[in-house]
Amino acid sequence: MNPKLMISSAEKIGNNQDLLAQILLRLPAKSLIKFKCVSKQWLSLISNPHFCLSHTRHQGHEGFLHPTALLLKVQYVLSPEFDVVPLKHFSQVPFFHYISTSYLNILQSCNGLFVCETDDGDHNVSEYFICNPTTKQFKKLSFLQNRIKGAEFYVSLAFDPLQSPHYKIIVVREVLENSYIFQLDIYASESESWKVATTIFETKEGDCIAFEDSVFCNGKLHWNSYGNQSLYLDVEKECLQMMPMPTKLTGNRLEIYRYFDESGGRLYLAATYFAYIDLDLYIHQMASDYSHWFLKHRLNMGDAMEVFPELNLGCHPFSSGFSGVSFVGSERKEEVKVVIWADGKIICYDFNDGAWKMIHDPGPGLKIGTPIEHFNHLHEQRFIPYKYFESVYVFEDM
Repeated sequence: MNPKLMISSAEKIGNNQDLLAQILLRLPAKSLIKFKCVSKQWLSLISNPHFCLSHTRHQGHEGFLHPTALLLKVQYVLSPEFDVVPLKHFSQVPFFHYISTSYLNILQSCNGLFVCETDDGDHNVSEYFICNPTTKQFKKLSFLQNRIKGAEFYVSLAFDPLQSPHYKIIVVREVLENSYIFQLDIYASESESWKVATTIFETKEGDCIAFEDSVFCNGKLHWNSYGNQSLYLDVEKECLQMMPMPTKLTGNRLEIYRYFDESGGRLYLAATYFAYIDLDLYIHQMASDYSHWFLKHRLNMGDAMEVFPELNLGCHPFSSGFSGVSFVGSERKEEVKVVIWADGKIICYDFNDGAWKMIHDPGPGLKIGTPIEHFNHLHEQRFIPYKYFESVYVFEDM
């Protein structure tokens, strides 16, 4: 091809803003970050909030976003480090070193944005912020009212870029220490203002609502609970509603771990129970009308070991060897996949075909997890999974 003709074609594309935007919309977020350096024109286009929103929506499939990777953090270990589990393609996920803190706690992942808190090492929270790790952009949160010493204080995020470019920060705070009386403060990025919600509610000690464990789904913010019922917030209407929690299926056996998640507009809850050796994972799904949970599957990890004989689960008493349960949708099929950290590898059970599959194998002799000296046994590690979505979304209210 004639080089002059190629240059002429490139110039025509480059000078056509609409055509250039349509091409860039189809590129991965990581590529767009690099292409900001091409020219001032590209920098301006890629940094434009409207383009960022269009790019995010272009990544959606049938009304939902699908994560690029999972970030696994070891429970109770404060660190800016985490293990990266690729789900679509290998992607180097930026760590949170640009926040300049030695101790970091991720509170929630929500469609490309993270809510985090810093810690001074003595479990004293110093700052809260939201960030987009793909762009390394973050914003420190300033609250309407300071937290009361000794009183409970929880921060969550509601954000769905497929519906709106705006987000809300929801703070559940106890009005007095050990009062079990809570109030909602809500920040709306659209108005760049806080609102003290008129909702004041009281919980009972036995309700065991875990306000630190929140899931945003279908425009509602849901909180996990270890009791018989919990709460969810209709974010648009700013009103609270009750929702039931799954009843125990194993008599008087003590539930030991619970994983609360969503995928494709559905709520899921997985649980394990305390036993000398127990390889069962009970998976529940919430009914669409919020009337009840139903047991979707009782997975036995022993079946996974038949498929992957290199796994050695249940070898350590009261530590099953699997953790970090997350539910991930499929772009082509109706059902979800449940992704599990198992003996240092990442496997999944695909409900579409009822089969165990390997998601990520770090290689012979390698294990996903922190150094073994932190624990008496590898299987004692417990992971919390956070979904990572590559996104060029920018905060308009910086």
